[in-house]
Amino acid sequence: MSLGTRSLYPFVLSYFSGIDRAKRSGLRVLDMPAGEGVLSSPLAAAGFDVTPMDLFPEYLEKGERDRLGRGVVSAFEQETRATMPAWLRTRLFGDDSSDPVRETALTPVAGDMESRLDFPDESFDIIACVEGIEHVMDRHRTLSELRRLLAPGGSLIITTPNLLSLRARVAYALAGQRAFKSYIDEYTSVWGKSDDGTRLYHGHAFLISYFQLRYSLHHCGFKIEKLMPSNWSPTSVAMLPFTPLVAVGTAMSQRRAKKKFARLAAKGEVGGDATPPYKEMFRHLLSPELLLNSTMIIEARAV
Repeated sequence: MSLGTRSLYPFVLSYFSGIDRAKRSGLRVLDMPAGEGVLSSPLAAAGFDVTPMDLFPEYLEKGERDRLGRGVVSAFEQETRATMPAWLRTRLFGDDSSDPVRETALTPVAGDMESRLDFPDESFDIIACVEGIEHVMDRHRTLSELRRLLAPGGSLIITTPNLLSLRARVAYALAGQRAFKSYIDEYTSVWGKSDDGTRLYHGHAFLISYFQLRYSLHHCGFKIEKLMPSNWSPTSVAMLPFTPLVAVGTAMSQRRAKKKFARLAAKGEVGGDATPPYKEMFRHLLSPELLLNSTMIIEARAV
C-alpha cells in the first residue's frame, strides 16, 4: 500500500481497523481537524463513537451533504483518489465487498485547535489529528489541550508532512523548502478565511520535524509508541543508497547531546527514571517510516 497510494488516509484507517470491532462503539474518538469528514465518515461506519471538530464546521456539513446515501467506501475513494484495499475494507466493515451506507449525518462541532475546547477532561480515548499540527502557531498549547482531553493511556494519532524523508532533505539543502513544489510566504500560505474574515486557515506555515514533534509531545504529556507506515516518496526510494551517509551524520549529531545528557543525569537534573532517548531516535531516524514516507504518522500515548 505504501507505493500504491499517495493519500495518507488509508494508512490512518489501518490503525483503527486493527481495533476489535466489538470494542469500537465504546471508544470515543475525536477527529480534529475533521475537514469535510474524510476520516470521520468511515470511522463512524466502522462502529466508532466519532466526534468531528474543525475550525470551519461548514466544511463537514458540505462533505456530509455530498456523501449521505452513498457507499462509504466509494465516497472515500472518490474523495481521496485512493483505493481502499480489500484487506482494509474487511477489517473495517467485515468483508472485502462491503460498502455500508450512512443515512444519518455526523454533527460538526466548531473548535479552534489553539483554544480551550468545550469538552471535559478525559473525554476521549483516541484523538486523530490528521494534517493539523503544522497549521497552528502554538503547538504546545494545542498538544497540551489534546492531552487534557485524552483519558490516561489514550492514543493520539498525529500526522504531518515528513521533513526528514530523503527527498525532503535534498530539497531543503537546495531550496530551503521541504519540496520543490511547495513554498511558504505570507500570502499564498493563507489557505482560507471565514466569511467575516475573522478566522484564518493557515497553510503549511508552521511545519514541524520529527525532532520538534518528539520534543513537544514529551513536554505536553505524551510518549511516542511507534512510527506508522505511510505513503512512500518514489524519489526517496531511489535515493536509498545514500542511507549510510545519513546514518553517519545522525550518529555524529548525537554525540554532544549524549554527553550533555550524561552530565545532567549525574547531577540528577533529568529525573532518576529518565532513559536516554538516542537509541530509539537513531532507530526512528533510519527507519523506512522517516526516510521514505512523504507523511510522518506517529502514535503517541497519554502518560
